[in-house]
Amino acid sequence: MSKKALYDSLVKHVVENQNQFYRAAYYYVKNREAALDVVQNAICKALENYEKLQSEEAMASWFYRIVINESLMYLRKEKKYIAWDESDNDLLEGSYEEPAYEPKIEVVSKISELPTDMQVVIQLHFFEEKTLKEIAEITDTNLNTVKSRLYAACKKLGKELEKEDEELLTRYGKSLKKAERESRNEV
Repeated sequence: MSKKALYDSLVKHVVENQNQFYRAAYYYVKNREAALDVVQNAICKALENYEKLQSEEAMASWFYRIVINESLMYLRKEKKYIAWDESDNDLLEGSYEEPAYEPKIEVVSKISELPTDMQVVIQLHFFEEKTLKEIAEITDTNLNTVKSRLYAACKKLGKELEKEDEELLTRYGKSLKKAERESRNEV
């Protein structure tokens, strides 16, 4: 394949899959503008280095790897500059949260507590619907390593969510029993 054809194919691939790349970047950086910046940086890097691409078949995993690496690089840079802002404290006061009614948010927050290599596998497999083989290519990792990371991450998530469910049941179970007693006493 000629360099021009490879370049054109890369541009077409990026344009056709831009929403997936944005979603992948957003998963890591959790900020709209930052995710757009990450994708833009990834596109620039890919276009600057497209000659290194071995074949058109490897393009999808190659570009995903660039997006993920750019996302992680962004997070590393941001860690150096993030400091707690006292003014943000006002936003937390008076907010009401009911974790029992927001299971997706609960799961996503638990995923973000996992080690980065496990987060990558979970995100690509469950949110981006990539096969284990594709994940191995994207992360440049042995397939068996990807399988063990996925298994370990799922096991860890299961334990964490189970523990949290038990705490919720205990907390709300006591409240329900108390409410039942009070309602019986009123009758």
